[in-house]
Amino acid sequence: MWKFYGSSSVRCKSNSFFRSLPLIFTLSLALCPEANSGEASVAYFAGGCFWCTEAVFEQAPGVTSVVSGYLWGAETIQITFDPSKTSYDKLLNLFWRAHDPTEVDSQGPDTGKQYRSAIFYVDEQQRLAAEKSKAQAQKSYSKPIATEITQAGSFRPAPESIRTFAGRTRTILTCGK
Repeated sequence: MWKFYGSSSVRCKSNSFFRSLPLIFTLSLALCPEANSGEASVAYFAGGCFWCTEAVFEQAPGVTSVVSGYLWGAETIQITFDPSKTSYDKLLNLFWRAHDPTEVDSQGPDTGKQYRSAIFYVDEQQRLAAEKSKAQAQKSYSKPIATEITQAGSFRPAPESIRTFAGRTRTILTCGK
């Protein structure tokens, strides 16, 4: 996804750059076919306390970054991953093992809707993969899986003070266990 941010402190005397954008975009697709391969490079999961979920996915092969934040009122992690090194399906399998998806609006002692289990998909392929994965995971649980599967919205990273605190204290947190 391309994003352009304007600044009032930058003045352009020519708009030639903007006229060349279609050519730049076309060349980027030709030189980097992965950019338009349809494979997702971002995943959003909510599995209770985001610090605990973040810690699990930071160690996963192929994951390039994990950011804690909020999506649809749930503590959520945004995972950026390299699809040539891991797959969305592998991330889903890790998600099911990283928390108890049968708990409704809680994980251990953490209770409230913000601690619910959710998969936020970014496209139809992710939605289908999540539904299929949920059905497969259900075979491992005697209680029904409470995980919601919802289209992703606007992800809001947690304030820096919370992310810094989490990083410094992760080893002593029990994270609902």
